[in-house]
Amino acid sequence: MNNKDIFENLSVPRAVAKLAVPTVLSQLVVLIYNLADAFFVGHTNDPSQIAALTVSFPIFMCLTMVANLFGIGANSFMSRSLGEKKPENARRASTFGFYGAFIAVGVLILVLELFNKPILNLAGAVTESTFGYTKNYLFWTFTVGGIPTVGSMVLGHLIRAEGNTKQASIGVALGGILNIVLDWLFVDGFKMGIGGAGIATCIANFISFGYLLTVALILKNSVITLNPLKFKINKHIAGPVILVGIPAATVIILGTVSNILLTNFMSDYKDVAIAAQGTVQKIGSVGIQITVGLTQGIMPLLGYCYGAGNMKRFKSVNHLSFIILALYAGFCITMAELFAEPLLNVFTTEAQTVEKGIGFIRIWFLCVPGMCFTNLFGAIFQSMGRWFQSLVLSLVRQLVILIPLLMILKRIGGEMGLMCAQPIADTLTLITGIVMYIVIMKKTKEVSE
Repeated sequence: MNNKDIFENLSVPRAVAKLAVPTVLSQLVVLIYNLADAFFVGHTNDPSQIAALTVSFPIFMCLTMVANLFGIGANSFMSRSLGEKKPENARRASTFGFYGAFIAVGVLILVLELFNKPILNLAGAVTESTFGYTKNYLFWTFTVGGIPTVGSMVLGHLIRAEGNTKQASIGVALGGILNIVLDWLFVDGFKMGIGGAGIATCIANFISFGYLLTVALILKNSVITLNPLKFKINKHIAGPVILVGIPAATVIILGTVSNILLTNFMSDYKDVAIAAQGTVQKIGSVGIQITVGLTQGIMPLLGYCYGAGNMKRFKSVNHLSFIILALYAGFCITMAELFAEPLLNVFTTEAQTVEKGIGFIRIWFLCVPGMCFTNLFGAIFQSMGRWFQSLVLSLVRQLVILIPLLMILKRIGGEMGLMCAQPIADTLTLITGIVMYIVIMKKTKEVSE
């Protein structure tokens, strides 16, 4: 079965499964290896090292921001171009997305190196021990490992744009599995602490990048073009890629700002509060990664259907995705409410962190329904090339609602108020997304008629 059959002829449930299941599985591996750092470092029972992971997280996510800007933007443009039977446009988009990401991440690495101390202090590394651990971890994962990390993520998006989710998922999973093994070796075996976790992540991402680069170069009948001589900033290609990628990048930028703000506010309640918050967010990333897997898997299918004008199939994919995510969100909330302490004990047995984390996790997980559907609505809008609606949804979620809520609820409820901000913001954004989706689908129907 070729990829065109998946996009055009396979039943919707089977097509979604064919594209989304490998991506979801690879995101599960990504999730596990993201949690591996928290698991192994958490078992040092050192709140300062755990806090350093929390402080590092939003800065490290800037790499994902670059990958989303160029990778998701190129993915959407490529899949729509293939649906429109314009493969040359898809080729140009792949080249621009790949090399544009490298230039951008190079700038970020330079900024971090030049302004290391003020950036880490702002992020929440306010104690000497936390600052030292954070600087060490980010040296390996960001300064040394930034380019292969972004490169592997962008290549994954480009390869998935043609429906080759299996190959993309293997590359992602390979890096994840290696990271887990190397975490065990460096953190537990060599007792290198958070520095060992950083080295493990760096090595794993180099190998993942190498694998995906090989896949992209040998794929048969592929539109992916990585010849640097083909890199051109053409407004007809670069414009649509960047515009669609901006909302996906904005989610990360504003998420990073709100995470830094949350960690900074939480630092008023000492390292134990930061450690508990970070551990809860690591566990909560389950909800994010599964949703990311589904939405990234179906985006090429949605983009192809929209580009080909097959709105019946487009809507069927959406409806099936709604049902899957509703069931998943209910499962996540149930697990958090019933098994809060066992979930925390997986990552740390430090008594104060666990005690504080139990209350945190039961509140924070209420954001999963809003988070799931907001990500899905964003993917739908991006697959249609409706960058403005996707951008508005991102701005409403983080800038308009979440960041002001953090400031207000800290005054009202202290550390527990801070943890309530995300669920409230995501629920309000969910309502906004539903309204926007209904309006867009109605307009699309009127145009098609």
